[in-house]
Amino acid sequence: MQPSRGAVFGSAAGLAWAGALRGWMVLLVGDDSEMTWRTPAYVLAPGAVVGGLLGWASDLRAAGRQPPRALQLAPAVFAVALVDPEIRRSLVTDGQGSGALIVVATAVAGGHALSGRAWSRERIASAVLAGAGVVTMTGMGAMAAPLTTPRGLATGLLGGSLMAALCAATATAHTPVDR
Repeated sequence: MQPSRGAVFGSAAGLAWAGALRGWMVLLVGDDSEMTWRTPAYVLAPGAVVGGLLGWASDLRAAGRQPPRALQLAPAVFAVALVDPEIRRSLVTDGQGSGALIVVATAVAGGHALSGRAWSRERIASAVLAGAGVVTMTGMGAMAAPLTTPRGLATGLLGGSLMAALCAATATAHTPVDR
């Protein structure tokens, strides 16, 4: 079976998005940033998979078919980092690794919030959660430098815009197909 064009393009876009996210992480940490085999395994590969799944959802919608509901949770692939015992231990002891959970929660909530025409209580709650995630990622730019400096502001804007873009991409899997 041949993969859909949307899945192929989505995988490439997801890989580029994950590479930009890793670059954002480097900006946050600076010279202490370490590149290991975990980067391709827990950041880049999941980005390609998430992008491919969302690209497939886009193709299904373009063909007039409703994507499977499971694709709404495609960003959960980013939580794969938590299978690593060291990362899981660090999450429990000092909170490091929680970024993967912020990415997942923000993307799924943002996709839901952007997916419809009418504002229900659930969509409003999703919008609030997603907005908090985007603001959090933006505010984390202050870890690189104060947000009043070019480095801090640029780092913050990159983090926030990456999350907003992932929310918009995830909406593809949530939005009902017009019949």
